[in-house]
Amino acid sequence: MTGRAVGAREPLGGPVARAAAVLAAGAFVALLDTTVVGVALESLARRFDAGPAQVQWVATAYLLAMSAVIPATGWAARRFGAVACWTGSLGVFLLGSVLCGAAWSLGSLVAFRVVQGLGAGMLFPLMRILVVQVAGPARMGRTMALIAVPVLVAPVAGPVVGGALVEGHAWRWVFLLNVPVCLAVVVLSPLLMRNQRDDAPGRLDLAGLVTVSGGLTAAVLGCVRLGGGRPVGDLRVLVPLLAAAVLLTAHGLLTRRRREDRGRALLDFGLFRDRAFAASAAVSLLNSFGLYGAVVLVPLFFQQAGGRGPLAAGLVMVAQGAGAGVAVLLVGRVIDARSNPRALVLAGLGLVAAGLAVFVRTGDAEPGGLLLVALFVQGVGLALAASPVMVTLYHSLPPASVPAATTVNAVAQQLGAAVGTAVVALVLAHASHGGAGTVGAFRTVFAVALGFVLLTAVPAAFLPAGRRA
Repeated sequence: MTGRAVGAREPLGGPVARAAAVLAAGAFVALLDTTVVGVALESLARRFDAGPAQVQWVATAYLLAMSAVIPATGWAARRFGAVACWTGSLGVFLLGSVLCGAAWSLGSLVAFRVVQGLGAGMLFPLMRILVVQVAGPARMGRTMALIAVPVLVAPVAGPVVGGALVEGHAWRWVFLLNVPVCLAVVVLSPLLMRNQRDDAPGRLDLAGLVTVSGGLTAAVLGCVRLGGGRPVGDLRVLVPLLAAAVLLTAHGLLTRRRREDRGRALLDFGLFRDRAFAASAAVSLLNSFGLYGAVVLVPLFFQQAGGRGPLAAGLVMVAQGAGAGVAVLLVGRVIDARSNPRALVLAGLGLVAAGLAVFVRTGDAEPGGLLLVALFVQGVGLALAASPVMVTLYHSLPPASVPAATTVNAVAQQLGAAVGTAVVALVLAHASHGGAGTVGAFRTVFAVALGFVLLTAVPAAFLPAGRRA
């Protein structure tokens, strides 16, 4: 009997399933918060009598705070243990949620969103680190599939929940709805998972933290402003982007000088010598561009081109969530059995591309049968593409490299999401001003997203074709 067959038959087990459910719940509320707040910005602007540029800081402050703490995730997990960091981060996020729900002004809300963002920044990379620790190689595919559920469902549920709350004028519940779930996860996490600390975590690289956190935060700020309609030559865009380039270059130089002490580096670029890791990180980066079209653009399309409210547009997205739900658990079993991650990811990208192609050719924003089928197909494709990449990231790395690999990948995803959002916003604005009409403008943006999905197939072709022996 082969090792692969043994791994395929090893049951998931109650302890692993419960830990995965707790991790998925914690990630879900953080992701849901992001999408719900995006829907609620217009309502918040009316509530606080603020302009679009001012109220946008409710979202921007959250993103910047997240970006600032992500690079320290790997070191913190080694120093204090992933479970302790996960629980502490959720506690900070919970505190921020309560404070946001009690905000009395736009300024106080923005400040409390910073607290929320500081808590949310480490949650997603810590979730992956904990899955590796809890599940082990033989059950990682199924467990990664379970925690992929919130990543795929939250963008679908967000517009529905946010639309219902906004239309009901209950803006405070946009933040307070997180509280019960967060509280439960904070209590259950240390009970269900064992905290594992590194005996020799090394000292925190303060110079590296300043350069990489500052560079990532500056890059996100520049991209947010660029996506908000400011030209590239605007100093409010140019200065943060230049600062990001300088700081990230400085971090790279610091890392090269410390090759003999790679354990201290917050971002270990030596990981890119591993082919499976490099291909997985590249797929994750490009996914942040292309999959933006499949996850975020579609509800925006039905709102702006179809004239639907946030709730109605969100309900249309249930078709995509159904597709993801049908596929995600099956994908996990396939990965753990006799998987070919490369084939799964390429098939998923093909399905996402097919769904986007329907939106590229659509002539209206009526959610008829063909568009709903396209959304369902996209959901299946998203599930096929997401879970295997989470596993192949660690395909041929030793367990000690898991925190560092997860941190590097999280930074790449954050950069990719920021740049992808800015590119999509710029293309949409340019196409709208070109006289193509709203539907025509969205068709152009869907075509750009489709191009990035097809481009993602290039690094996906270098993913491993089987499990590590």
